[in-house]
Amino acid sequence: MPLPRLSFEQKKFDRTFLSSLNFDESGIEINRLTLIFNKLCTTNNNQLTREYFRDFLSTLFDLNDETIVERLFILIGQGEKTLSLKQFLYSINLLLYASYDEQIKFIFRIYDVSADGNLQREELFTFLRKDLLIINEKEDGDMILHEFITLLFKKFDKDHDGVISFDDYKRTCQENSTLMQCFGQVLPRLFRKHMVKSMLNGNISIISKKEKYLNEK
Repeated sequence: MPLPRLSFEQKKFDRTFLSSLNFDESGIEINRLTLIFNKLCTTNNNQLTREYFRDFLSTLFDLNDETIVERLFILIGQGEKTLSLKQFLYSINLLLYASYDEQIKFIFRIYDVSADGNLQREELFTFLRKDLLIINEKEDGDMILHEFITLLFKKFDKDHDGVISFDDYKRTCQENSTLMQCFGQVLPRLFRKHMVKSMLNGNISIISKKEKYLNEK
């Protein structure tokens, strides 16, 4: 994107980073996001805490899976306890404008808790256990979930080696794109993306919504 007029905080960024963002060419989106970031960080030295990041994603993007949001925070923050403005902008750019290939790579990284390049049964159990509504006793529920994961492995594990590699995952998603987030929602739904883009471009008052949110904290 052409480089917009920069605020004081944004002037600290290198041009390569700014050029990698896919926000609108006018700079409205990146400037509004900077303003939102500053409002969220008023009490924490321009660093976004895990709590505010989690609530922000829930409020605007309807992303409420605590395990996945925690993984998002860890990956984007590179293990730190807070996010910088640069990391915040990167995360929103990813949620709104990631290409198909970028989505697949990032979602797989979220699911790959062990960071070994493969999805293990234990990792899928962690993501799916809380979402599977089972009326039976806990023991029966765990057994049914394991059976469900076995079915998923039959679908995803293309080379039958007992793990789901990135190639396995990518091939399966190319065959059926609805399976891309079947282990848990990482990216917002399409209508949420459109809503947030409208807010950032001034079609809906995002600042008033965030001020209300901050006053409730």
